[in-house]
Amino acid sequence: MLDTSIFTCEKLTDVITRVRMPGDVFAYIATGSERCAVIDTGFGLGPFREYCEKIIGDRPYELILTHGHFDHSGGASQFDKVWMHPDDLQLAQRHTDRKMRSGFLARDGWKFEWEDLAEEKLSGYLPLEYRQRFDLGNEVLEIVNLGGHTPGSIGTLFTNERILLAGDACCSFTLLFGGKDSLNVKGLRDNLIDTWHRYKDCFDTVLYSHPHNYGGPEVIEQMIELCNEILEGKDDRIERPGMFGRKSYVAKATGENGRRLDGKIANLQYAEDCI
Repeated sequence: MLDTSIFTCEKLTDVITRVRMPGDVFAYIATGSERCAVIDTGFGLGPFREYCEKIIGDRPYELILTHGHFDHSGGASQFDKVWMHPDDLQLAQRHTDRKMRSGFLARDGWKFEWEDLAEEKLSGYLPLEYRQRFDLGNEVLEIVNLGGHTPGSIGTLFTNERILLAGDACCSFTLLFGGKDSLNVKGLRDNLIDTWHRYKDCFDTVLYSHPHNYGGPEVIEQMIELCNEILEGKDDRIERPGMFGRKSYVAKATGENGRRLDGKIANLQYAEDCI
């Protein structure tokens, strides 16, 4: 059986701890003076709840999911109180599948027993709402609408620390998988415009869910600009394989390091049916 040594953490602020998990994905723990919050669970490999509770101590806490993909919601069944936007419920119900999660982790080189993988969670999610607040005592978290990458993708705003945790929703390489699993380019753009107008003066730093993503608040403005270019047919539109069998395109040309050649940050890979 795997133990908590498979997780490592980095304390970013007095409130925010970032946990690196199997599969190159981050979860976050927000430790307030009165309450705490865990944000995301990775693939559900190993005793993540036990690891969190060593950091949290005896303070009450809740779990918030940025979205329903298996590398974020995979360990949800380990927790008692799980918040997720209802627009991602069907996605999470499919992605909780243990064979799906174990297959990805095995391809990533992880060796484990079946019992090391969290059980599936098909129901019992609490409906997360945009602008909902979680009062932790010395910090208040506010849920913001970043729907696009998945229909119910959310960001978590640390209102006192002025930090936005954007998950996978708006970053240096956002994915729109198409079909029922994401919104289209216009849907992403419209949500980002609304969120940017509402919150642009509320944060100075952006955090992400994978180590390859980077950038500050400017990434949101750049993503809005990029969506407009795509909708106008003015992006580079570089065809790429993958995306679960759907034809897809990368909006802007990148170098070997995966970053845009023009020096800007935001980039988008989108399925053909997302235009």
